[in-house]
Amino acid sequence: MTPASESIAKIPGKRGVFSRQAFYRFTLSKCGRDVYIGWSSVFSMAEAVVGEKAFIGRFCSIGFADIGEEVMLADGVQILSGGREHDSDDSDRSMHEQGQTYSQVRIGDGAWIGAGAIVMADVGRDAIVGAGAVVTRAVPDGAVAVGSPANVIRYRKGWTLALQDSHVAKG
Repeated sequence: MTPASESIAKIPGKRGVFSRQAFYRFTLSKCGRDVYIGWSSVFSMAEAVVGEKAFIGRFCSIGFADIGEEVMLADGVQILSGGREHDSDDSDRSMHEQGQTYSQVRIGDGAWIGAGAIVMADVGRDAIVGAGAVVTRAVPDGAVAVGSPANVIRYRKGWTLALQDSHVAKG
């Protein structure tokens, strides 16, 4: 999938946006309507899912991800296929010879991921991940997480820790 994904990523303008939408609707597990996939953004795994009205900025690299509805990814976001893609337990074998383990990373509906963030764990619904953050553990619904590694610094208005525990949406 990667060579085709890289080729389609380089088509400029509206023609490129429409070409990427059509290509990924055909090749991904699911790709919603009204999706914007920016120039030079690529998917490396056909098992990825993109929800309705998702916005994927330029120069994004996406692996085994489930991107919810109305998610916004700024430019340069990387969503890896989990935090432990490459095994490293066998010190007698080179890294090229090690196994690989993929796990799906879920980005909840309405989440916003800032420019240059690297995401290796789930991000909850309506959460915000700051630019340049490195997400190594799950970010709860409605949380704002920044830094490397990303830490929750607060919750968005209308979200509380009690809501997180019960998985109830803001009211």
